[in-house]
Amino acid sequence: MITVKASAKINLTLDVVRKRADGYHDLKSVMQSVGIYEYLRITENTSKKITVSCDKSDIPCDDSNIAVKCADIFFKETGKKFDGLHIDIQKNIPAQAGLAGGSADGAGVLFGINEMYGKPFSQEELITIGAKIGADIPFCLIGGTVLAEGIGEKLTKLENIPECIFVIVKPSINISTSQAYKAVDAFGMNKSPSTDIMLNNLVTTESIARNLHNDFEQALQIPELLDITNKLKNFDGSLGACMSGSGSAVFAIFDDSEKADFCASQMRTQYPFAQTAKPTSKGIEIL
Repeated sequence: MITVKASAKINLTLDVVRKRADGYHDLKSVMQSVGIYEYLRITENTSKKITVSCDKSDIPCDDSNIAVKCADIFFKETGKKFDGLHIDIQKNIPAQAGLAGGSADGAGVLFGINEMYGKPFSQEELITIGAKIGADIPFCLIGGTVLAEGIGEKLTKLENIPECIFVIVKPSINISTSQAYKAVDAFGMNKSPSTDIMLNNLVTTESIARNLHNDFEQALQIPELLDITNKLKNFDGSLGACMSGSGSAVFAIFDDSEKADFCASQMRTQYPFAQTAKPTSKGIEIL
């Protein structure tokens, strides 16, 4: 048995660069791991199957679960035989939030099984395998502060950002990734240079906060999310706020932990998820 801790992510910037001929979109984004974690306990058994369980009832526990898909592709790529495998997920990252909860699960499974079976794959090989299942899995395997390009598979590790505190809020509404991309396609590619600007401003918490940007947020224009963003911006101590990924989570940046805690406690009275988290330098850890 092995237990893996997998981090959530936020997007400090997210530029949709273009729609490709294959229907996918090229992105440019500064991604950041944050201290909200999924815990995955992976156990060998004799079931001859890959099975999954989860402590949240709204998460599918069948072959559609990304953790099962990642375990399946691992064994197909290695050609290794297995007697059976069970993956138990303790889920703390809200689903359909733009926080890469499912991708964190997938990355955790790939990393964990690779450890269990003697590390047949390098990190680069795991990234290549993970990209076949989900665009955020490569980032989740690396973690920290990363420039992501292409569909998310071209990754450049960056220096860790300064110490700060994020307040992350997830309302009850969900946004599918396909819905977000349709909105961007209708809105039009705005050729935003926000990621390039951010790369020169990862120096202070204030300069990071000033340059937050998300093309999906601009294209979707969902009133509730815009309202949450404005509320977060107006809290004492908040340096800036932005939507993460394709939503619907929104985050604010603070450099004062007491003010961040107060903000989270107030937002928790209005929304189902509101939590503080610090930036982390790793995506996956074995416990």
